[in-house]
Amino acid sequence: MPLQNRVTPFAEIARSSARGLFMGNRGVLHDENRELGAARWRSERWIVCTLEPRPGRTTRRAVMAPGRYTELFFLDEATALAAGHRPCAHCRREAFGRFSSALSGVSEGGVLRSAREIDRNLHEERLTGTGAQRRTTASLADVPDGAFRGGPENSDQCLEWIAC
Repeated sequence: MPLQNRVTPFAEIARSSARGLFMGNRGVLHDENRELGAARWRSERWIVCTLEPRPGRTTRRAVMAPGRYTELFFLDEATALAAGHRPCAHCRREAFGRFSSALSGVSEGGVLRSAREIDRNLHEERLTGTGAQRRTTASLADVPDGAFRGGPENSDQCLEWIAC
């Protein structure tokens, strides 16, 4: 049976044998049997990393090793961003710079922000006051390109929105 470590655009962590193009992490979410507990994050830092090892590293780590962060996988970058993750400032520095610049364009003063500040702001936006996941309802005319549109309630369907 596949591990429960594939992330949907709605930030849910599912079991799937599908291969992802990116990896991310939210802290240690699994036990010694590589099963997830109740927590879906242990850190405000939800990052999306490249699958390529860092220069000079040749060994791969065991997925869901005891006591190590839980490796999460995303079909593509759009899925990772929709799920609330940001590009890693270390292994995806250029993508992080573009992400930070895009956020600066909508923040007060247009100032580039640190990864820690971005993580804190994103985490506040992910949750309601009760700790539930925040979802947005909008008219299709107001949805930006690249956003995901969910299907009917209790549906696993989602579509990436591209205006015609």
